[in-house]
Amino acid sequence: MFSLTSTHLRFVCEATTALRLETSTFRAGQNLRGALGQVMTRAYCAHTPTPGPSPVAKPATGEGCPICWLLAANEHPGQERRGYALVPPFDGQSPDVVSPGNRFEFGLTLFGSALQFLPYFVLAVPEMGRLGVGVGRGKFALKSVWAENPFSRARECLLAEGDNLVHTPTLTMTHADVMNAASQSDLRGLRPSPLRFGGASQDLEGLTIQFLTPTRLIEEGKLAQAPAFDALFARLLKRLDELAEQFGNGARRGMDAAQSLQRVAERVRLVEQETRWVEVFSGSSRRGAASPLSGLVGRAVYAAPPEVWSPLLPWLLWGQLAQVGKSTVKGNGVIKVTRRLGCQSFKI
Repeated sequence: MFSLTSTHLRFVCEATTALRLETSTFRAGQNLRGALGQVMTRAYCAHTPTPGPSPVAKPATGEGCPICWLLAANEHPGQERRGYALVPPFDGQSPDVVSPGNRFEFGLTLFGSALQFLPYFVLAVPEMGRLGVGVGRGKFALKSVWAENPFSRARECLLAEGDNLVHTPTLTMTHADVMNAASQSDLRGLRPSPLRFGGASQDLEGLTIQFLTPTRLIEEGKLAQAPAFDALFARLLKRLDELAEQFGNGARRGMDAAQSLQRVAERVRLVEQETRWVEVFSGSSRRGAASPLSGLVGRAVYAAPPEVWSPLLPWLLWGQLAQVGKSTVKGNGVIKVTRRLGCQSFKI
């Protein structure tokens, strides 16, 4: 059984001054993550670096410091995963500038054993609001905190408005929940719908993936400029396996099992796409340079024979929970899996 669990937190906030989220330019995630990292490092980190161009390095493993363990790359930079991901407000969910008195939400996902550090996040968010976020350091107040089931949208209140007592979440997603979601044909239309392809001898089923925030995939050492399904699935499966191994005490998936799934994924065809590449950069006080967060946004339609989707759909739904690609801690790689509405004929 796949051992990863995920807890999906929603923070409901109210702007107290004009607050520039910059949702339309996909900078909301990095603005929120920057403020979160600063607060947690200054307030809770046992190894806060000294200021200046050559800060004192933090311990590689983060041993003895939960903030290093959560926020910093650990023993194998680029290979180890962070124990959380950030889900920023999207364009259309919140305006670029939130006016005083208006509310907005953002999400944090904690994976497996990272849930033990929930109090650090809950304590950090009000301080983020006090110090300010983004250009102009817009201020906000935390109003409530919820745990959410991203499939059903069921919510559990962890911190009620006007209360100081934080409850331990019981609404945590498991592989059984994902398998149940994959098996429910009426769950928000997540089962693929029929597509008849012109010139083909069989009916194929279509599935749409929406890339809600920049999705940055590396394929053979290069940035993927198109949402090819096999590359997307390979990166997703690797991320999920590493998260499960690091935060779920799981054993690494066997090579034969991984290769078998990848061969199935290679049967999926990209048949329609409305994606664009967006350039986004994030300043880094640690590195003293801008880091690229650029990636694909939009939607892509994929098609395959019906039997192909059955083993793949659970992992795609896990991708909806865990995000995919680079810089998920800054809000990148948020995807949504839906069916292809209606039937259309494509020449292939």
